[in-house]
Amino acid sequence: MRGAPNPTAEAPFTAADLGFSVLPDGGWRKPVGDRLVAFRPLRRLPELIPVEALQREVFGVSDRDLLAASALVTLPETGGEVIAAFVAAAPEPVGFVVGWGGYREGRPILVSDMLGVRATARAAGLGAELKKLQAAVALERGFPEMTWTVDPLRAANARLNLEKLGAVADRYEVDRYGGGYGAGLYGGLPTDRLHLTWPLHDRRVRDRLLGRTRPIVPADVSGLPRYAPGLAAPRALVPLPADIDRLLADDLDAALRWRLALRETLRTAFDEGYAVTGFVADRALGEATYVLERMPAP
Repeated sequence: MRGAPNPTAEAPFTAADLGFSVLPDGGWRKPVGDRLVAFRPLRRLPELIPVEALQREVFGVSDRDLLAASALVTLPETGGEVIAAFVAAAPEPVGFVVGWGGYREGRPILVSDMLGVRATARAAGLGAELKKLQAAVALERGFPEMTWTVDPLRAANARLNLEKLGAVADRYEVDRYGGGYGAGLYGGLPTDRLHLTWPLHDRRVRDRLLGRTRPIVPADVSGLPRYAPGLAAPRALVPLPADIDRLLADDLDAALRWRLALRETLRTAFDEGYAVTGFVADRALGEATYVLERMPAP
């Protein structure tokens, strides 16, 4: 990462700062929407097996591509964790997040490998709460930074990762998992990914997690130019599909054209020193847009 937009550091936040109550069994609890949700780490093989079923349900992955319970059981040994969310008295989780501990360029970093939430539980923002809790646990264990990848065509993911969480991206990877990965969800498209970085000590991140910063709206970026190669502006816009799932269902060729166009645009922008730092949607017009910002040289 060349640098976050606001590198000013603040004191680490805790799960309690983010509204989570610590439970005697080592888990957490927090109201999410109109439900009281329990969160707990999963460390034993029997309790990790339902996470395999959730991966199939949410991502449509094959047995070859899912994260097996027998592999997930090792996560705590890396400093990572599988954190699951439960509602009411249901024994099965409705959501989960996976994190592996490791190093990048000699610095400790937590790789947030997968986040999945059952469709019936997404509207209240459970995915964001799982990510926030994962961040607090990462800080507690000595990881000042997190990273993960997302499909650049998914506007809903962009809103969560860029606006709610404050992550940034300046690296694009072509076909990370191969075209056969999660065909039911991705329609057989090349599985291109944006690499996101989340500096947890950054004031920009803390302000978003504590609700001090409102998400940007279309009026905030109305005067910005659309990105084109060679642009000298400090900020610029890049469009993406407002609803890629509808496009995958109705016009797969159009979805592929979006994939290839966004691939070329973002890779060029990153080479020219930009990073994706924001996202804005105009629901009335059915438009979605990335906000690029030119980063200082390393």
